[in-house]
Amino acid sequence: MNISKSVLSDIRSLHQTKFRNDTGLFIAEGEKVIDELKHSGLRIRLIAALPEYFETNPFTASGTIQYEVNEKDLARISLLSTPNKVLAVAEKPANPEFLIAGDSAPIVLLDSIRDPGNLGTIIRTAEWFGVKKIVCSSDCVETFNPKVVQSAMGSLFRMSTFRGDLATFLETLKLEGGYKVFGADLSGEPLNHRKIDDKVALIIGSESHGISKEILQMADMKVLITRGAGSTTESLNAAVACGILLSELTTK
Repeated sequence: MNISKSVLSDIRSLHQTKFRNDTGLFIAEGEKVIDELKHSGLRIRLIAALPEYFETNPFTASGTIQYEVNEKDLARISLLSTPNKVLAVAEKPANPEFLIAGDSAPIVLLDSIRDPGNLGTIIRTAEWFGVKKIVCSSDCVETFNPKVVQSAMGSLFRMSTFRGDLATFLETLKLEGGYKVFGADLSGEPLNHRKIDDKVALIIGSESHGISKEILQMADMKVLITRGAGSTTESLNAAVACGILLSELTTK
């Protein structure tokens, strides 16, 4: 099916947070991400792709409209500097309930992470280390921002994400779940060779401001990553720091 100007306009509107929130829809781009989306169980409203994509990737799910587009139209609706053959519009998952009974997997809490590439990379990295739940403060970048979707590379579709007041989530984790909470902070202690409890939650703050004072006070322990000899770097990228600390926390 050929795509109309009105459909192109509707897709372009999803570049904006307001329209994603109003419609409950999001954009996913690229063959790898779309393949993960197809297996996620999320409802795909439409796929817009170059003709050669459909030749090698037939899709028979009912209710999904398939549009053949040319490179010019794909560039109009893509957020990538170099569009990658295919773009899809899908429905966001329903907001999950924050249940921790019987759960022992590590949990990541994010305080004011504003960069979408960082959030997506954190989600992807967290899944590698067995994290099933990520909690975002209310001022974090939107989870289904297209750049988050792109950089998460499918991990977002398998992760339960939550948004709200971090203090409330932390109280639940500590009092009801028995989690030990670690806050990443430059004034903390190295984690190296320290015995880690089974249930751990890790707070990561923004690169510019770190974890807010109120939230950091709720951590059972402040932890840092040991700086290499001679290094004068002030801080690490938030996603990199998250990966290093999760490696320490989940390695027995």
